[in-house]
Amino acid sequence: MMGWQEFLVFADASEDGVARLRMAMNVAKAFDGKLEALVLAPVPISFAVAAEAVGGLDAETRAAIRKNCDAAVKTLQDVAGTGVHVHGVDIPAGDSQAAAARAARTADFVIFGQPEEMDGSRLDTDIFLGAVLEGGRPCLMLPRWINPHPWGRRAVISWKGTPEAARAVQAALPFLKKAEAVRLCVANPRGEREGEDEAGIGRVITYLLRHGVKVEEPVVRESWEGPDRMIVSEVEGFNADFLVLGAYEDPKWAEEIFGGVTARMVRDAKIPVLMTH
Repeated sequence: MMGWQEFLVFADASEDGVARLRMAMNVAKAFDGKLEALVLAPVPISFAVAAEAVGGLDAETRAAIRKNCDAAVKTLQDVAGTGVHVHGVDIPAGDSQAAAARAARTADFVIFGQPEEMDGSRLDTDIFLGAVLEGGRPCLMLPRWINPHPWGRRAVISWKGTPEAARAVQAALPFLKKAEAVRLCVANPRGEREGEDEAGIGRVITYLLRHGVKVEEPVVRESWEGPDRMIVSEVEGFNADFLVLGAYEDPKWAEEIFGGVTARMVRDAKIPVLMTH
C-alpha cells in the first residue's frame, strides 16, 4: 500500500466540483489521509499580468474576485465539514498552470476535473497541465459527474514500454489490487527493444500478479485507427470504470490540450483516469 498521507483536490462550487470533493474525500478516507481542497481564483489577464500586480487592482475588482472565491470556499466547506482544509487563492490568470503545479508538488496524490472549456476559460486546462506535467505526483482525473459515482471495479491499463506508463501502473497499484478484474492493453506494439514483445508484456503481467492484481490475459493488437481508438474500444468492451494511462507530453499541449493521443483520451474519457508523467 502506498504511503500517501496528503491529498489535494482542485474544486469549485459547481455541481461537478462538489461531487469531485465528495469523491476526493472518499479516496483520502480510504488511505486514512488528509485532504486539501483548493479553489483557484484567476484575476483577468486584462487587469494583471504578474503575481505582484494583483495588489494593484482597483478595490471593486478585488472585492468581486474575493467574494466569488469566498462563496465557493464556503459551499465546499459546508459539504466537507471540519475534516478538510478548504481554501482559495487569488492568482493572475496567466499564472494558473504554475499555481496548480506548485500546489501539486506538496501533495502525495492530486485529483482534478476533466478539462472543459465551454465557458471560454483556460483554468481547467491549466490545472490539468500544471498538475500532470509539472506537479511530479500521480493524478486522478474525474469526469464531470454531478453526483459521486462508484469506480475502480474493472480497470484497463493502457501500456507502453515507457517510464510514464511504468510510473502510472505503480501509482495505480492500491486501486488495481481492489479491482475485480484488470485488463492490460497494448496498442501497436513496437517490439523487444521497448519491452512490448511477448516476453516484455509477460513481465508486466507477472509484476501485477505478484502484487495481488487480478489481471486477465493481455490484449495486444495493431490498430489502424490509432492507439487511442483501440483503448477506447477496449474500455467500452470491458465495461471498465477506471483507466490507467501514462501522460506523454506533446508540444501541442502548451497551446492546445486537444492534440495528441493522451490528450484525446483525456478529452473523451467517461471514467476516472489515473495518470503520471
